[in-house]
Amino acid sequence: MVLALGAVVLLTRGEPNGWGHLVRLLIVLVPAAVLYMLAVGRLGGVDHLRTSDSVSGAERVRGRAAEPWRSVLAVSAILLGPLAMLEFLRWVGVDTGRPLVVAAIFAVTALIAGNAAFAARVAYGALLAGLSALVAWLVLWGEILDHPSPNAYRWLLVVAAALLLLIAAALAARDAIGAGELATAGGIAAIGAGIIGILVGTVLGIIDTVSGGSGSSEDAPLHVSQQGHGLGSLTSSASGLQDFGWDLYLLLVSLALIWIGSRVRARGLGYVGGAGLLAFLLSVGAQLTRLESGAMPSSSVVGWPLALVTLGLAGLMAPVLLRRRES
Repeated sequence: MVLALGAVVLLTRGEPNGWGHLVRLLIVLVPAAVLYMLAVGRLGGVDHLRTSDSVSGAERVRGRAAEPWRSVLAVSAILLGPLAMLEFLRWVGVDTGRPLVVAAIFAVTALIAGNAAFAARVAYGALLAGLSALVAWLVLWGEILDHPSPNAYRWLLVVAAALLLLIAAALAARDAIGAGELATAGGIAAIGAGIIGILVGTVLGIIDTVSGGSGSSEDAPLHVSQQGHGLGSLTSSASGLQDFGWDLYLLLVSLALIWIGSRVRARGLGYVGGAGLLAFLLSVGAQLTRLESGAMPSSSVVGWPLALVTLGLAGLMAPVLLRRRES
């Protein structure tokens, strides 16, 4: 890890003493290659569990996982991979600013990370493979669709999440290494689709506040009427990206990820689901759907507050009623 950090720091020094692209390439390529070869080399000292019927699938996967030092080496090498590929392409004269080149870099990174996951049994390699594939997917379709809208990116994330989760389910059915980590990458894509409206709305709201605050009162009557409210700057400039449907989607997906994570003992899914619930709380608590449409916040308990409390009480009472009925 220290070797990888040293290579990155040395790379950030620019091109001292006339260093060219070849020297910069070697600075990251040599450490990346050495670390990767050490990580995916012959497995030794891995404590395999016997695959009897009394051993669960999760325990079999953990028993076949690589040692911690091997995982650290693999992750460090994978993270250096995109930098090495960038420097190589610059050395051979390729324009690295083109979207298709960026997509190709992350696609190759996904293959390298996937190989580490299966060849060296590095579970985190599957997570990095999923995230790299997700970036490549978004960049590629961003170029194909020619500057798609945020809603288009939302649906791209939904499709990517479905694909990643399906692949993770297939791996889990075979007790393969990295199934939970790949599912976590799919969960990140699924949650990302639900929070795009929150992120874009917040950013546009901040920009709207700055631009509106610098103008006269005649130019920004909406801002004057909403002074005193912390998020009153989120106006129709966000184009209603976060509506009721996406709030409901975010709630259901977050709860589903937490439930699945608890059932299959995949902590990453639980963490991602928890982050999704926090984003849902921000959206509903701050009433972003109303603010983005230009309406004022409401103090009524009808709507999400009443629905959530009712559903929560129903969930708590359901087991009690079932036990009474069985007895």
